Amino acid sequence: MPSKMSLFNKELILQIGRSTGWVSIVYLLGLLLAVPIRILMMYSDENNRINMKVDNLFKYDFEIQIVLLLAIPILMSVFLFRFLHVKQSADLMHSLPLKRERIFHHYALCGLGFLILPVVIITLIVLSMHAALDLSPYFNTKDIFYWAGVTVLIDLLLYTAGIFIAMMTGISAVHAVLAYVFLLFPAGIIVMVFYNFRILLYGFPSDYYINSNLENMSPITRAAGLNSVTFHWNAAIIYAFLTLILYVLSLFFYKKRRLEAASEPIAFSRLRVIFKYGTTFCTMLVGGMYFSEVQYSSMGWSIFGYIVGAIIGYFVAEMVLEKTWRVFTHLKGLGVYSVIIVILAAATQVFGVYENKIPKQDEIKSVLVTDNLFYLQNQDKSVGKYYIPTPMKERKNIKAVRKLHQQILTDKKMNQDQGMSQAENSYIIYELKNGKKVIREYRLNKKLYDDFYKPIYESSEYKQNSLPIFKVAEKNIETINIYSNGPSGKKVIISEPEDVKRAIDLLKEDTMAETYGDSIYYQEKGSNIEINLGKHQAFNMSLRPSYTNFEKWLKEKGWLERASVSEKDIDYIIVARNHFENRIDPSSLNIEKEPGALKITDKQQIKQAIQKTGTQPGNYVAVFYLPNNYQETYYFDDEHAPDFIKKHFK
Repeated sequence: MPSKMSLFNKELILQIGRSTGWVSIVYLLGLLLAVPIRILMMYSDENNRINMKVDNLFKYDFEIQIVLLLAIPILMSVFLFRFLHVKQSADLMHSLPLKRERIFHHYALCGLGFLILPVVIITLIVLSMHAALDLSPYFNTKDIFYWAGVTVLIDLLLYTAGIFIAMMTGISAVHAVLAYVFLLFPAGIIVMVFYNFRILLYGFPSDYYINSNLENMSPITRAAGLNSVTFHWNAAIIYAFLTLILYVLSLFFYKKRRLEAASEPIAFSRLRVIFKYGTTFCTMLVGGMYFSEVQYSSMGWSIFGYIVGAIIGYFVAEMVLEKTWRVFTHLKGLGVYSVIIVILAAATQVFGVYENKIPKQDEIKSVLVTDNLFYLQNQDKSVGKYYIPTPMKERKNIKAVRKLHQQILTDKKMNQDQGMSQAENSYIIYELKNGKKVIREYRLNKKLYDDFYKPIYESSEYKQNSLPIFKVAEKNIETINIYSNGPSGKKVIISEPEDVKRAIDLLKEDTMAETYGDSIYYQEKGSNIEINLGKHQAFNMSLRPSYTNFEKWLKEKGWLERASVSEKDIDYIIVARNHFENRIDPSSLNIEKEPGALKITDKQQIKQAIQKTGTQPGNYVAVFYLPNNYQETYYFDDEHAPDFIKKHFK
């Protein structure tokens, strides 16, 4: 009976080590530089030790770690199975008295060992350093094992994916490219399909779906966030399972693979069709995306992009498969593909029902209107929770949202023709009583819908559900810090509990009384109010001119002068008619030479200007000149402009 040791061919293992061991050495040296040496460098500098405290070891030279993590496993698989892609090597290897299974296991498991060994060595080094230097104030042993486990897990998944692709092709260069395409495919196809649905279906919430869980759709995108996002056990189980599946599939296809496949771009004839039309489909989607983005919402240019993308993708795939550029007479496949796509595109017209669907009033449990998905979809445990909007349930607000939604559908053509500079995202999310959701995303010029947004945004329910000032408890606030604009460096710190409570009450009162028009006009205007919650947590709001009760209280306390820029801090103001697009940089032109420009030096008029200027482009542009050559740009509209300015520009 042969011994178990005969399962391992020493000569073959040595040959594998000589040909690919250098990849493992490069990996070891890279990790050594990124983790242990970086830790020693920081530890040796007392001034830099404060930066050593981390919640995971990926934060140490993450740029180096991520490059190694994404490159080394694929590199290992490429060099390890290169013998399959060179006919002489493939013939020689398979002439040995070894079954294919044994050859595969020798190569695959040796490569696996070469990947894991550097991580194990670095882990032992860091553990020794942790014990010898007492690094527990900066990270603990659990963090070390977490780093090692996640690194090995992602290494193995990328490595087995590389092996799987090695079985599909007969060219090493194609192997490397297809490996990354394969790993990025889930995330890439989701982005492309959802984005193109947005082109074809008015209101399709592509950003909502893309941003929901995109980073988890590919191990590459997941690895890119290891320095900031925790890798959980459920993901670890999935990755381990996928690694096992890819290993088994690789062995299966290796046993089926023909030796003649060496030097062929695609090793299996049945996969050639998938490669050809898959490439055509993907480049078609990219073409549509590109021209839709460049020529915003132009269906004609989008269709042009689809046609150009499909043609380029089809012939590029043909060139790769045939290994020649003389493929432009191969039109039959492109013709069949075009007919199928035209039929599918025509079928999308039935989705007009989707575009025009607005849930009935009695079907709706709640509704959410927002223009920012970041806090909605990134519900972190820190200050972000105060920015997360919650749905509205009052019937009048649901009715107002449905009215807004209906008007947006009525204005479909107008909104699709809006330029990118005028449009912004708006999301409507209905939660129905049956548990389902209806989600829509539109790009529109919100100024055209002021009358529809006004009753929604001015409602008490919307403000209480959306604004952070209504979501924080006074007991959690340590201080309220108010910093004035400009170079003066003036500030007020409110720390007494009774003053904090009074300030929050007045801010809530002013926010509740603020009109929708003022909230837009004075957006980001005034001093910065920082609500400090301790533990490096805070949220900010602006001391807007519309916050009259809060300003009055600050004045009574003698703090207003130190909390905001006053007429005393401003040298003069230049006002001119606003014929510029969007906001301007005052340093980019000499506004004093604008025709009919008004220079304001009177302190009372400056005081009025401070109270009446806003941040949104209006009829007049006003540049405030402060000491030390500091300038700020604001605007007046006709509603807020003081009479003396209107009179001057008559």
